[in-house]
Amino acid sequence: MGRVTQRVDPSRLDDLVERPPRAALAFVHGGCAEAVPVALRREGDRIWIGIDPGVPPGSDSVPVVVLVDDGRYWFDLRAITWRGHLIPGTAPATELPTELRWFEFLAESSVSWDFGALREES
Repeated sequence: MGRVTQRVDPSRLDDLVERPPRAALAFVHGGCAEAVPVALRREGDRIWIGIDPGVPPGSDSVPVVVLVDDGRYWFDLRAITWRGHLIPGTAPATELPTELRWFEFLAESSVSWDFGALREES
C-alpha cells in the first residue's frame, strides 16, 4: 500500500494562476511574519505581484512566499505556493492597477495541491 497524496504538478493549476481568486504574500519584516493580499498576473513565464504601496517588502534580498488558492469546501481546495524573491520593477505592458507597486517575482521552488485529485501513490 502506498501513501495518499493531494500534490499535483503545478501545470495542472495553470487556470488558477491565470485568474487567481485569492493571492497573498508572506514575508518577515522587523522580526515578525507578515501576510498581505496581493494582485498577481502572469505573462508567459513571468509573474508580477502588485502590492499596496504601504507594504514594506521592496528589497530583492528579502525571501517571500506567494500563495494562490481556490475553493471553499474540502474537495474544492487547491493551491500553489512559491518561494522566491521580489525584484522591484516596472509593471508589465498589460492594463494593471496603477495604484499598486509592481514587482517581478522570481520563484525558486513551488508546491501545489488539489484535494479533488486525492489519490494513492505507489
